[in-house]
Amino acid sequence: MSAAVIASATSRITAEYVNPVIAATRTVFSTMLGATANRTGLSLRTEAALSSGTSSGVSAVIGISGQAAGTLVLNLTTSTAIEVLRRLIGTEARDVNAEVCDAVGEITNMIAGHAKAQLAKYSLSISIPNVVSGADHTVHFPSNVIPMVLSFDSDLGPFTIEVGFSNLPVG
Repeated sequence: MSAAVIASATSRITAEYVNPVIAATRTVFSTMLGATANRTGLSLRTEAALSSGTSSGVSAVIGISGQAAGTLVLNLTTSTAIEVLRRLIGTEARDVNAEVCDAVGEITNMIAGHAKAQLAKYSLSISIPNVVSGADHTVHFPSNVIPMVLSFDSDLGPFTIEVGFSNLPVG
C-alpha cells in the first residue's frame, strides 16, 4: 500500500473520530456553559511536545472502549477550570477544589457522551472521568497511540482536548 493511500485512510479515520469531538465540545460549551469554543489548532502530540508541554491546572481523563479503544483528555488552566464551575452551577472558587474537579469531570463526561452518540455505529462505552490537578502533570497515552491535540479558545479561557485511539476499525 502506498504512503498516499495510508495517509488518506489515516486522515479519513482521524476526521471520522475527531470531528464528533470538536462538534461535541462546541455543543457542550454553548448549552451548558453559555460559552463559545473556537478550535484554534490541531496537531499530533509528539514526544517533543510531551516533554515541553506538561499541564498546569486540571485534566479530566475518560477511557473509551468498544470497536475502538482510546482516551479523551480535557486539559484546562486553573482559571478556566474555576470558570467552568462558576458557569455550570454558579459556585465561586478561588482555587482548584473538589467542586472544581467534579465540574471539569462532568463537562468532560458530557463532551465524551455527545461524541459517543455521533459515533454510535462503533458501539462505544465511556468510563467515569478521572481528574488530575496540579502543576506540571502529564497524562500519558499507551506507547502505540499518538493522540491528536485539539486546541481551543473560549469565553472561559484556553483549553485543549487530546484524543487518541489504539485500534481504529478500518472501513
